[in-house]
Amino acid sequence: MRAIVLAAGTGSRLGEMTKDKTKGMVKVNGKPLIDYLFEFFDQDFFDEIIVVGGFAFYDLEKHLKQKQIEHLKILENKEYHKGNIFTLITALKTFAHDSFLITNVDHIYPRVMFEKMKQSLNKITAMCDFDRKLGPDDMKVKLDADKKTVVHISKQLHDFDCGYIGMTYIDQSMESIYRDAVNKAIERFGDKAVVENILQILAENPKTAPTICDLSGFGWYEVDDEHDLVNAEKGLFQNPNFS
Repeated sequence: MRAIVLAAGTGSRLGEMTKDKTKGMVKVNGKPLIDYLFEFFDQDFFDEIIVVGGFAFYDLEKHLKQKQIEHLKILENKEYHKGNIFTLITALKTFAHDSFLITNVDHIYPRVMFEKMKQSLNKITAMCDFDRKLGPDDMKVKLDADKKTVVHISKQLHDFDCGYIGMTYIDQSMESIYRDAVNKAIERFGDKAVVENILQILAENPKTAPTICDLSGFGWYEVDDEHDLVNAEKGLFQNPNFS
């Protein structure tokens, strides 16, 4: 079992804070974003944790090496200016025949959420919640009548049931199907392809459609811009799931 952390982006919406460092190194209440992710993980659950950096790579690499995390692999995506699907591919090239969890570096999740999530991992699972008010930049999910199976996933959806929270699990039994969908996403979306496009392609076939894991009620934070940063810093003090 592997974890893949997508940490290559420029974080341009954070302005001066990411002028010379990648988003994962932006500090929230004095701690880099990527450190929160390692606190969220049950590190013993993974045989390997793969972090793929890109923009300001060496700063991120130095920070991670100093942490001396077991089973950590640090990779560089030199095509970080493209969609983050190419960051994912950088990791996928290094292994085969294994299950893996994909997550973004700019999300802060409580550890208790991981404990529930790892009990619900099956085939291809998209982590979602139902209790957030979703804005234009949030990834929205439309479900089938069973309220478990993904039919559509896009930021542009007007009719949706829940929001995607930035993590996907792929079981070893579905790995080849997922990798094939990666190639199809690039064929369809080109250099702008993102990881969520893969889920949409899988959802178009009922035999491969992802199901969701409902992680409502825990509270989590995404840091895309300065407003998000302020909300995260306040929320981490107020949310009892973070202690």
